[in-house]
Amino acid sequence: MMSGNIHGLSWFPNFPDKFVSWGQEINLYEVRSKDDAPQKSRLPYISVNYLANESRYQYARCVAASYHSHQPIIAVGLADGKIGICNFRDTYDSSWEYTPRQQRMCTCLAWNELDANILAIGHDRHRSDSCITIWDTERGVPKETANFFGQAESANSLCWDRNHRMLIAGMSQKMIKLFDLRQNNATCQSIQTKTVQGLSVAPNGNDLCSYVDSIIMLWDVRSIKQPLRQIQSSRNHLQIAWCPTRNSLLSSLQRDSPYITLYDIRTVENENSREIYHVKRQISPFPAKYHHSGKFASVNCLSWHSRDFERALLLADAVNILDFRLPATLHTAHSNRRKLPLLMQRPLYAPASPTSTTAATPTPTQQPTSSCSLNSASSSNLDYSPHSALNVDFLVPELFELDLVDETRQRALEDYGIKPDNKRFAELHLTPYLRNVWSTLNNVYCDEQLSGVKSALGINLGHTSEALMASSRIESQLLQWPDGINNSNKLVCYKSEQRDHALQLCGWAFEYELERFIDQLYDNKEYSRAAMICVFHLKIMHACGILSAAADKMRDPSMYRITVIALSSFNADRCSSTSRNQRSSANMQIQDPHLRAIFSFLTMEKDNFEAVLKEEGVSLADRMAFACKYLSETKLTDYVKQQIQAAIDCGDLNGLLLTGESLDGISILQSYMDVSFDVQTVALVAINYFRQEHFTDKRIQYWIASYLDYLNSWGLWEKRAELDIKIEGIRSSARSSRTVYLSCNFCGKPVSNALLDEPRPRSTTTSTNRLSSCPSCRKPLPRCSLCLMHMGTMLNMSNGETPSTTPEVQGWQTKPFSKWFSWCQTCRHGGHTEHIMQWFKQNSECPVSSCNCRCFDMDGSKPNTLRDIS
Repeated sequence: MMSGNIHGLSWFPNFPDKFVSWGQEINLYEVRSKDDAPQKSRLPYISVNYLANESRYQYARCVAASYHSHQPIIAVGLADGKIGICNFRDTYDSSWEYTPRQQRMCTCLAWNELDANILAIGHDRHRSDSCITIWDTERGVPKETANFFGQAESANSLCWDRNHRMLIAGMSQKMIKLFDLRQNNATCQSIQTKTVQGLSVAPNGNDLCSYVDSIIMLWDVRSIKQPLRQIQSSRNHLQIAWCPTRNSLLSSLQRDSPYITLYDIRTVENENSREIYHVKRQISPFPAKYHHSGKFASVNCLSWHSRDFERALLLADAVNILDFRLPATLHTAHSNRRKLPLLMQRPLYAPASPTSTTAATPTPTQQPTSSCSLNSASSSNLDYSPHSALNVDFLVPELFELDLVDETRQRALEDYGIKPDNKRFAELHLTPYLRNVWSTLNNVYCDEQLSGVKSALGINLGHTSEALMASSRIESQLLQWPDGINNSNKLVCYKSEQRDHALQLCGWAFEYELERFIDQLYDNKEYSRAAMICVFHLKIMHACGILSAAADKMRDPSMYRITVIALSSFNADRCSSTSRNQRSSANMQIQDPHLRAIFSFLTMEKDNFEAVLKEEGVSLADRMAFACKYLSETKLTDYVKQQIQAAIDCGDLNGLLLTGESLDGISILQSYMDVSFDVQTVALVAINYFRQEHFTDKRIQYWIASYLDYLNSWGLWEKRAELDIKIEGIRSSARSSRTVYLSCNFCGKPVSNALLDEPRPRSTTTSTNRLSSCPSCRKPLPRCSLCLMHMGTMLNMSNGETPSTTPEVQGWQTKPFSKWFSWCQTCRHGGHTEHIMQWFKQNSECPVSSCNCRCFDMDGSKPNTLRDIS
């Protein structure tokens, strides 16, 4: 078994199913395929076969997997400076060990991709020895002076250029050097910089990255005099690496962070320059159920797979190894006004052809893949041959049936999620799933709070005051089966104030309103659901009447009529093992899930309602209401927790019925986002229903910012403004004081009387009509360039309106927009907006006589197209 902490791991570039891990010992593993016989894995979170271990070199400081194709070979650097070459065989070859002249630590190793026998070695500083050694393992231990560089310096990181035999080295914490080894006399070019850690060349062979502390620097290897871009992070970096199957994807691990930070590097080529910008995102590589469990606290090491698209090995907490694949990345062709088509990122070596997205058809039974695969058998088989298109088996099939961006934009135009309780909301083109989710949320949301079933039942409240309020007396009642139903099983019903509240949240009515509730379901043509709820309340004859009446309206009434016949003469006591098996198999052939639940309930044995509670075709709300009615306290608690975890695992938004506004609710939203890429629904749910401290969660803020960016890119400014107003209303409740105001240019204090700490009492006759100076320092306020009135002076209202003289509504807040001050951002001259607009309808230059600024030309609007803004 593996012992001690793991310091690092790496895939072998030319052995796609093998990887090595090192620390106290060095181990070689092979990832199992799905065809291998099932057996216990050596590692807990990844299915592997243990192949060999290297016992000669313990406590390795650095390890590098080579590009040899005939066998897996590694180079091992030790703390005393010794370098060993290992092929995981028992044979020992002294020519595969190198010891420097002066003993000091080995800091870095780098194999050459073009020539697999060339190894670059980096050592710490020694005044009488070189820090960089080039070793050709075929020719034996290096002895020639041409193989040594960097006298009296230290090597911090090493990498090879992908196109030429050129070594790039970060040295002495202050410079990057490029050694051109194509000639006998190597030439050297150096650049002064402190970002000397983590040197790595991108798959395109042109871009180079390096870092120090929290700064990442991007360089162009072809012209490395100046950096292309600097990326600043909030935390110090632990490791950076390019994804080998993507040209532009740079990953970063940060200290004590459970997230992977990804930078999608984009390039804009101009005639004489090259502009670089990046898109940043952070993802958690762990399944949603571990996000708040504390099971995985940090990611220590990452190794990208050289062939499988966006697949990597992760080292978590220096102990656990996980096989991880990035969630499917969708890009868009950016256009401000038009439809944004989905473009899927492809591996570097997969040809982009029109038919590539249909090369593999997802199977109907396949589940959406989580971002982290704890069982790597499925991941390890998604190999890509150099001549095949991208395999899309791990994508959700609906992504290829719908243009999600077009669907998102269309919903935004229809005010999707702005007023979810509006009657017009029902007219939107939504899937039945989303329609049911919003209906459930509207039912659960009351008193400005999204209270879930879990909190209503007082589950996991401990000994708080809420728990005492939720611990009312629970009454149990033994129910009698109605006449005509022969069933000797005892049926116990539980009642309490909290369970009644939970039933309301689930959409069920009280006993005295049951008939009206059933009639509503019947009017909505939910016949089988109405019959099921009647049976759950032991109103068997009422259920038969509903199904009989519904059968007359159905094209194929056979199933309803058979159900009525079966219910009218039902006998559950004929329960020999043979008849039970026949009944169970017959029940599975019923297509309507509500009818299946009816017979599962009537044939239950000894308080075992598992068949009803696991009937996925019945809505979660109905199953939870049934559980509140018939499950004991312990079983109900377990069932609620089980359903919450299931909702988190599969990203089912109906789970918000149980969690309400909580961290579990945010985890459900995150899981749904990972599976569906529907940032619009996630953001709008958070805006409408998350009001308390959870609204400030960084995940919610990121979803909202992303959706607002979408609206901006489509030019939907009014929709964006409506959401901004709604978001501001949520935030203003927690805001202690106003922080944005007009201030005096001289003293810096607020100009408005209402914003002063101790406003002077003034009579209503004075009002603000005579305000011409700062109330604090008495310095004059700016004047309008046209009417020469001071800023803040109330002008006569147009259209016959008279300004209010009530003290509460006097001042700045009563002014229409046309009376506000506006000014040119170039010359700083301005005045009342109404006057400025009138001036620029006839003139193009600034109204100040000594200024030649063409102020209005700075705006995109034309003066003759201006609207009346009064």
